[in-house]
Amino acid sequence: MLYKWVNYGKGWKPRWFILQDGVLSYYKISGPDKILVSQETEKGCKVIGEKSRRIISGHRDSFSNNSLTNRKPFGEVHLEVSTFRQSKSHDKRFSIFTGTKMLHLRAESQDDREAWMEALQAVKDMFHRVFHSKVVAPMMDKVAISTEKLRQRLVQEGLDSATIEDSEQIMRNEFATLQKQLVLLKQKQWLLIDILQQLEVSKG
Repeated sequence: MLYKWVNYGKGWKPRWFILQDGVLSYYKISGPDKILVSQETEKGCKVIGEKSRRIISGHRDSFSNNSLTNRKPFGEVHLEVSTFRQSKSHDKRFSIFTGTKMLHLRAESQDDREAWMEALQAVKDMFHRVFHSKVVAPMMDKVAISTEKLRQRLVQEGLDSATIEDSEQIMRNEFATLQKQLVLLKQKQWLLIDILQQLEVSKG
């Protein structure tokens, strides 16, 4: 859990932050849009902060099938394109700049802030290594796709040129979406490989 600065009227508000796959998502833990957190919902996650652990323990019996499926983040930060820095005037605060907005955050303690900064930097470093590797780089190039056979088939069916062009564009859009999904899956795969390699190095 971290405190997020909202505005001068509302001040600092507690938010539940989850760092996964290079995305820092945050949720409300109070009010009508709050989410429930428990040992079941956060299983397998590294929990930072004593207060976060108390919140999880306090909701031990509140888990339901909807606790995970209905989770929609109140906001997201993609670390790939973000920068972050610690406050020099306050030992619990740090900020994240996304390129379009600035998030001001406050931890419960200086140790918690250090733990968050280490986690954010570790993910940022992994993305840097993966995205600049020779293995992933070729996948980022666009693959050419031909719609000639589709056009010929539609011409045989007697369709007008406007309908044919729309069909070709739909095919291109679907292919582009699929390509993006494949690239993301490949990036996740290499992130996992990188994590395993780092674990092996630390064990050695």
